[in-house]
Amino acid sequence: MYVRTEDEAEGNFFAVPELWKPSVFAANADHFINSSVENIFGCNETSFGFSNEAKLVLPDLENFQYGSFEDLSRSESSSISLNDENLEGSIPEVTEDVWAFSGVVDPLPHAQEPRTWERFYNRDAIEKSPYLSEAGPRAFDAALVAGIYTGSAEDDTLETRIVQSDPLLAALVQLGMGRASTMFAYDAGKQSFRSNFGHLRMSGYSEESFQSLTDVFIEHGNRFVSLACFVEMVYAQNSPPATLVATAATVSSLSSVLLRYLGDASTDLRSVLQLQALFAKVGKILHYLSKLIKELPMAKTDAEILSVVYRCCQELEQSEPWLRATFEHVLSRVSKPWLGSVSSYMGLNEYTSTSCDTALLLHTQGIEVEAESRHKIPKLQVMPNFIVKEDGEKLLETHNSLDLLRKHCSNHILTSSVKSHFSDPPRLEWHFTWTDIERIEAKAKAYEANVLEAMTGNRSVQNLSTAANDTVTGRSDSELDPFMIPDGLLRSDRLDSDNIFELSLSKQRQAVKSDALEDYLVCVLNEKTFSDLASSASVPPLSVTPLISFSPIISAQARMINLACLRLLLKEHNLLDHLRLQWHFHLFGDGVFASRISQALFDPELESAERRKGYRRIGKIGLKLGTRSSWPPASSELRIALMGILSECYNSSALASNEKGSSDLPGGLSFAIRDISEAEIKRCMDPDSIEALDFLRLQYKAPSPLDAVLTTSLLEKYDTIFKLLLRVKRMLFVVSQLASDVRSRARRKIHINLFTKQYSFEAHHFVTTINEYFFAVAIGSNWSGFESDIADIERKLDNDETAYLISSHEGIHKLHIRHEEVLNCMLFGLLLRKRQAHAMMVLEEIFRTILRFVKTKPETDADQLRGLPSTNSKQDMYHQFRNNVRIFIEVCKGLSDKQARSTARQSAVQRGASNIDRLLLRLGMNDYYSRPINSITDTDLVVACRFPFLHLKDTLRGRNYS
Repeated sequence: MYVRTEDEAEGNFFAVPELWKPSVFAANADHFINSSVENIFGCNETSFGFSNEAKLVLPDLENFQYGSFEDLSRSESSSISLNDENLEGSIPEVTEDVWAFSGVVDPLPHAQEPRTWERFYNRDAIEKSPYLSEAGPRAFDAALVAGIYTGSAEDDTLETRIVQSDPLLAALVQLGMGRASTMFAYDAGKQSFRSNFGHLRMSGYSEESFQSLTDVFIEHGNRFVSLACFVEMVYAQNSPPATLVATAATVSSLSSVLLRYLGDASTDLRSVLQLQALFAKVGKILHYLSKLIKELPMAKTDAEILSVVYRCCQELEQSEPWLRATFEHVLSRVSKPWLGSVSSYMGLNEYTSTSCDTALLLHTQGIEVEAESRHKIPKLQVMPNFIVKEDGEKLLETHNSLDLLRKHCSNHILTSSVKSHFSDPPRLEWHFTWTDIERIEAKAKAYEANVLEAMTGNRSVQNLSTAANDTVTGRSDSELDPFMIPDGLLRSDRLDSDNIFELSLSKQRQAVKSDALEDYLVCVLNEKTFSDLASSASVPPLSVTPLISFSPIISAQARMINLACLRLLLKEHNLLDHLRLQWHFHLFGDGVFASRISQALFDPELESAERRKGYRRIGKIGLKLGTRSSWPPASSELRIALMGILSECYNSSALASNEKGSSDLPGGLSFAIRDISEAEIKRCMDPDSIEALDFLRLQYKAPSPLDAVLTTSLLEKYDTIFKLLLRVKRMLFVVSQLASDVRSRARRKIHINLFTKQYSFEAHHFVTTINEYFFAVAIGSNWSGFESDIADIERKLDNDETAYLISSHEGIHKLHIRHEEVLNCMLFGLLLRKRQAHAMMVLEEIFRTILRFVKTKPETDADQLRGLPSTNSKQDMYHQFRNNVRIFIEVCKGLSDKQARSTARQSAVQRGASNIDRLLLRLGMNDYYSRPINSITDTDLVVACRFPFLHLKDTLRGRNYS
């Protein structure tokens, strides 16, 4: 019976009764363990490292003591006693791994085979794996023959051969490299590889799985062959684009690297898995290269080829970093010829005649092109798709400006090769990392600072050129006489030239030897680290890479060339004076010239320029248009009548003071005969027609380099405006004479027909309103802003800081565009645009009606008795005039409404050009032309002519004037 102890009675819950009492089986423990091990596992305890001396007996806890630390195993080699007297202040080197787990059991003396139930019953039984994958390739082949795997026995009629693994792997390697072997050959007709022995497979693989593997390597081989054919096709062409040649060279280089890598790495292949791993990266590169060359035949120009390569890189932007970086290197290498040519055309390095776009090379290759043709060259479709619109326009504008600078300022720092000796101009290259982009930005700024320093006068071009020549030769030209140079100096010169030649050859060898693309691809294939192998997060997006790679260089070069060209045109060649010359004469801005030419052409009181037998001309001579019967005048009459008008008006203006040492008019300014058609000639022969003076024109040819801004097309617009203004001047003279005649007859108290009086007042008001609107609004307001802008640019060029700022957004092309926009605004205000043809047609009809009225105007009512026009005909002419004016006002209102609807789509200059509303206000005349004729009184006529805006005030007050 169990009795509770004293501890248990006191409530010790952790006391366990009879914990250390020996078991009843302890006496027979040895016999039980030995017999059990031998019967079950066929061995005794000694087989597991146990001995009879070491029993599994618990120690006596009452007498148990820990032993000394020195008795522990391996303690001498793994620890150091702190009480060691031989320790001399230094700790010996520990050779044993202190982190190793000391409790690991040593391996068994001999390997033990796993025990199975088959061996338990029969120790001589042969073990077989129940899994087919562990049974070996022969069991798998037998299963295929028996149909266990596929469900049907293998057909013996199929040419399926099991080939040894080593020769078949070698054949597959050759097949993947695009080479024929004993087992595979290339069929030129089908343009694909095929097996020479039907279906082949390796032991342990099914026919379907191995055939799919073979098809993959056939595709690899076909792609290698297609790449080689593409390279041969490009090299066989007569004159392929430079970019296409660079693409072929890049493809050939990549193929060589891939084949060399496959040849070196295929020597240790032992399995299909190794073979697939070997071709993993190679296959991806081949896939995208083949896709690239399939799209290239449709590309005909360098820009199209580069666009195809760029699109291929965009497709790989989100792929593996190594694959993306590989094709970025391809893009960089293929773009080198085109970017090098563009660098040359921008003046960044010496010109090279590398193939490039026709539009870009048209003028540079020696083909003479007019100035306005050069302005038409910039077309965005000739640029690759990675060049943004702003950079493309800036690039081509810079090229045209540099070409102009080379012609007229050949010793300029930007047009000479001297700058390469001190400024180290950067080149246009691709940069795909932020570090490279920051570096090229800094280099572009340094280059711009050096060139600007030379341009501002701190460094002269002559000194730089002399320093550069001295650097190259070391002597002046006078010292290069071979008969005056000592032999030692000649030998030293020869040695120097030999050294320079060897140095250049070594640089070329180094450039050829070090290829970034090949080096990078080798590192990628060998799975080595490479500095360019950056993650997608550390590189800029490919869509903005061209902008941040090229824009710093293009912008810096454009600013400097713009600054040089602006100073060339405005400071050295006085562009502003030539523009003012057009204002003075083509646009009748000179009042003296306008008065002189009106008097010479229309004044009936001048002496006639016609030749009459026995008559000597005395006094001023004029053409007397409107009072003579013969027309047009002879060329001698024109020369006599207009002689001296241009030169006298020019010499009396402020323009002559700026022209030094020249007696001729700028640009050969003179009167000339316009080239017109036969129909126009017939209309010019009628002195009473509005086209009577259309044959007369001003001839002017802008001197070079001003023809970059004053182009032929813009001078034609000046001529169109001059022709219209000459018509208006004629009409102004006619209505002034008509109104003067009516007033004169009124002062003499001669009776005047009512319709004649109304016609003269209304015609005079209409023509003077048109004249005032044309000269003050359509021309004057637009020209004043344009002239002030050009004068402001010229003034800012005197200061280096303001000149640099203005060069960032101004240049020759911008001046040309601004000049063209101003002329277009004038044409719009003058109703000379194509969409305003109906309004101009009505205006011309009004002018014709006035001329017919003046021609048929009777002096007195008694003239009717002599067969002159009756009052009814005068009334009909007056009604026709009023009807035409009403139609003209309605057409102008339609143009004004249309202009208001399209204002949002127009530029600021074009919005300022639409001043038709001002013309409508001037012609409003209290809604005069919308009222019936019978309701109009003389008071209405006088009020309408003197106060044309009065109806506007009354309308705002809510009432009409009567």
